[in-house]
Amino acid sequence: MKTLSQMTKEEKLQALTEYHACRREQHIVSRYIRAIQEDDKEQTAYFEGFGESVHHVVLNVNTYERRLIFGYVDRQFNEYGWISGMLPIVEEIRLDNSNVIHIGQSVNGMYVVTVGWCTGTAGGGSRPSVWEEPIADYKEAVASGIRQLERIYNDAERRSLTDRGNYNPKYIRRLKAGLQEVKRRYTAPQQLSLF
Repeated sequence: MKTLSQMTKEEKLQALTEYHACRREQHIVSRYIRAIQEDDKEQTAYFEGFGESVHHVVLNVNTYERRLIFGYVDRQFNEYGWISGMLPIVEEIRLDNSNVIHIGQSVNGMYVVTVGWCTGTAGGGSRPSVWEEPIADYKEAVASGIRQLERIYNDAERRSLTDRGNYNPKYIRRLKAGLQEVKRRYTAPQQLSLF
């Protein structure tokens, strides 16, 4: 199989029109097609610097351009030729081993919040990445994580009425109480003393 740099103009255009881009990727494919059609060598080289196939280029450009919001301007490829969108975790606020608020921070100081949760055998979660919404303030980031878990636990509590295996009501009550303690510790005004 030919790489993009080995293809003719017509072969590149055919590969791009056959690529099934999701909504988030369509503008990248359109820009790449326009660069080829207008014989814009600089823009074409920009796209082809991100990989050897249309799939590779589109996903890497998408991640790279999203990383710009968070202050990352370099093109760091891993050993497989992919650009990572993961952000370093600067704090984990744990309720227990499976229920946690992950606070990530980028190089420009923006925060990102994700959660990991489990309410019996049901659960889910993710790690901070450039695909989350940026938050400028640390306290707002913590509050956002608390709100996410509150929504999840309220939904789990409702579901526990008909599904006690996946949504253990006793465990959910304990998690909600623990979350209230976290909320008090991180978001309530603190009493300061002079002595």
